[in-house]
Amino acid sequence: MKVFISWSGERSRGIARTLSEWLPCVIQDIETFFSLDDIAKGKLWGQEIATALEATGFGVLCLTPDNLEAPWIMFEAGALAKHVSVARVCPLLFDVQPSDLIGPLTLRQATVFSRDDMRKLLTDIN
Repeated sequence: MKVFISWSGERSRGIARTLSEWLPCVIQDIETFFSLDDIAKGKLWGQEIATALEATGFGVLCLTPDNLEAPWIMFEAGALAKHVSVARVCPLLFDVQPSDLIGPLTLRQATVFSRDDMRKLLTDIN
């Protein structure tokens, strides 16, 4: 399964990179897409992101207090949710509570960064 990892900002980028490296170690059948590592130099980054979004049915949005309204996170969340009945878009919250979410993200079951909630996220991805 391919998992798209969305991020915006320095802290979110670090979280996304760690998640991108960690997930395949925990669930071997996962391939992650993390834009900084998975878009080759010289490629059209917008086209690469669009292709990855089209091929992905599960996305994790790395959300922090700094990026709750980031335009690219919202764009990627919308693109991931294109097939409403089957798409899985999971806000992963760092120092954010579910009540802090706005707009369409409030409709998604969020994961708070905790041991139990991360275990549930892994189970659902698997």
